[in-house]
Amino acid sequence: MYREANSSESAKSGRSRPTDFRSAIHLPTRQTDRTENIVRAWEGGPLAHLNRLAIPEPDARNGFRFLANGHYFENLLSISVYCDSLSGISGDDREQDPVVADLVTAGKILFTSRHASHVVTPGRICIRDTKASWDFYCEPATRVRVVTLPRHLVFSGAAGPGSVNGSCLADVSTPEVRFLLNFLEAIEKSSDDLHRSASAQALAADACTALFSGMLFGRHASASQDHPDAAVTAARNFIEKNLGSAHLSPAMIAQNVGVPLRTLQRSFSDSDDTIMAFVRRRRLQNAHADLRRLGGTARISEIAARWQFADASHFIRHFKALYGSTPASYLRNLDGRGTPE
Repeated sequence: MYREANSSESAKSGRSRPTDFRSAIHLPTRQTDRTENIVRAWEGGPLAHLNRLAIPEPDARNGFRFLANGHYFENLLSISVYCDSLSGISGDDREQDPVVADLVTAGKILFTSRHASHVVTPGRICIRDTKASWDFYCEPATRVRVVTLPRHLVFSGAAGPGSVNGSCLADVSTPEVRFLLNFLEAIEKSSDDLHRSASAQALAADACTALFSGMLFGRHASASQDHPDAAVTAARNFIEKNLGSAHLSPAMIAQNVGVPLRTLQRSFSDSDDTIMAFVRRRRLQNAHADLRRLGGTARISEIAARWQFADASHFIRHFKALYGSTPASYLRNLDGRGTPE
């Protein structure tokens, strides 16, 4: 069974508080390869930046559910989402692709681009410019508050292209995020008034735009590395340049950054990570990108060796833990839909 409903019909029903955006999708197990239905349902709407969707194995055995409920004004989407396991791409190098904020309340979402990666866990918010496409993987039973704005609104007041930061990650405890949540709650409470007034909708979009811009261009200007600590940022930069090295180790990284190993380990633990967990995750993300690029010509053992996994079984185990399917299953899924560019 597949069902999707847009909120514009709800607005005409005369209810006192019309739901402005609504989407309900249920794919039973035998139809979990029909993700093109989801893309078609979202075509032309505020979720049209999501594409190349796939339901990873073995999660597909449990079917798939997606539920979204919220408000979509002229320029501002604010919805609460429940989503089962799903992977795909957010953004497609188009000017009309939005700036998106994802506040996770349950589960986990992994975002990866050419320039940054973010693991968004409960209590954290990630804001991304989707003009640069992002691979994403959503854990089963993830709940997230999603807010989108047209990118031209967010970037029109930027200080200049050199200052643009394509993403930021922040905790819900930061003042900016608390203010954003209070603002979204106010939108929910005044949705009736917003529906009746175009000027009120414009004011709401302007206020949200200012918050997004402040987080992307203000105090979180270096947040694309997930943590503001200078030692962690320097370490991650060094790791990125040496991911293919068989000699990469915590001691080597600390020596090149110029801090004691214990200090660097403590800095990583403050961001709920470890040095080698970050190294492994970035190697897996690069291996994932290789699989996408090579498609059916990819050799799993060669990719495992390229990214310094001890053997193919070691690589397969960690890849499945992060992406929800084995590399071979992922390649079969690509072959079924055409290899992404």
